[in-house]
Amino acid sequence: AFNGAPGPVYLEIPRDVLDREVEVGKAVVPRPGHYRASTRSLGDPRDIEKLADILINSERPAILYGQQVWAARGHEEAIALLRGLDIPGYFNGGSRGLLPPGDPHHFDRTRGNAFADADVIVIVGTPFDFRMGYGRRISTKAKLVQIDMDYRTVGKNRDIDLGLVGHPGAILGAVLQAATGRLKSDKRQARQQWMRKLAEAEAAATEKLMPLFKSNNVPIHPYRVAWELNEFLADNTVYIGDGGDVVTISAQAVRPRRPGQWMDPGALGSLGVGTGFAIAAGLAHPGKEVLCYYGDGSFGMTAFDMETANRFGVPYIAVIGNNSAMNQIRYGQLAKYGEERGNVGNLLGDVPFGKFAEMLGGYGEEVRDPALIAPALRRARESVARSKRSAVINIWVDPREYAPGTKNQTMYK
Repeated sequence: AFNGAPGPVYLEIPRDVLDREVEVGKAVVPRPGHYRASTRSLGDPRDIEKLADILINSERPAILYGQQVWAARGHEEAIALLRGLDIPGYFNGGSRGLLPPGDPHHFDRTRGNAFADADVIVIVGTPFDFRMGYGRRISTKAKLVQIDMDYRTVGKNRDIDLGLVGHPGAILGAVLQAATGRLKSDKRQARQQWMRKLAEAEAAATEKLMPLFKSNNVPIHPYRVAWELNEFLADNTVYIGDGGDVVTISAQAVRPRRPGQWMDPGALGSLGVGTGFAIAAGLAHPGKEVLCYYGDGSFGMTAFDMETANRFGVPYIAVIGNNSAMNQIRYGQLAKYGEERGNVGNLLGDVPFGKFAEMLGGYGEEVRDPALIAPALRRARESVARSKRSAVINIWVDPREYAPGTKNQTMYK
């Protein structure tokens, strides 16, 4: 959990060891902080200098921060580098929210533009996996640098110009220190112009999505749900996405306000994690609002643990994008086998999940009109605060609408 890249660990203790009696005087108990290295590894200092040189000589740099930046608590140095060297930042996984929406160094809708036109691209704490087309979406003309805590990830799936292994915060802080005072005015002006160009493209991309975000269609368009969720979030709301297509769509609208307020199933798409995440977030951050957005398929996997959340005093708001299907899977099956043979094991019942919250003493509501989403969310918030029981807002979304990423997957073509 603490060595190398942070992550979950499975620990199994045999029953005979667990039940064994030991005299207190003979027991050996490791003291906190005395059983692992606490050093934040910098890697090779020569590579720090190389990266500093690359960055100060670039005119169109871009940086993508991944899960490790937040997991290793390297976010302060990561933010300082963006601001100190005027570099546009992109964020995925747990690093979403490192910069608030509206910050001049925060970008998200133009990652494709940046990957195509940048002269230097730095990837920090995330692999070249399917989310980046295994590295193929990055221009071969750009200098490519990768920083990761796991040496096995560096250069995997895509050739790089420079690789650094170590703690992202320590490395980024050292790079900023090495580059401070060396960025010439013409380079800074060039990258400020570069950021203005990206900002214009961001605004155009948002404008293009607005008809979907503001759609009044019935059944409700999933993009409208995503927009309403983002408008509803408070500054301290921990947002959790647990689903396939509806959560993929929500990522295009939801903007966490602060670091550590975005959780999702990750690259492996492990559906069903939302309820456990909600309980953990409530226990780790007492007083923070927790909202989990589910697909109906993922909600059904762990719904009964909502009672556990209530019992442990960590109620939360559950919002379900209900299309009565495992819709991301359904798209692929329909594309391959057609309507007659494609609907196998992917259709779910029209379940009024709002009643589930009522059964547990909380608030539940069924929403079929997009204009009623916002008031329903407000009632859920008020109910959770008053009753200390989780609330469920079951929103019926159009099963004919899919995320662009679902339709673009080559396995379905």
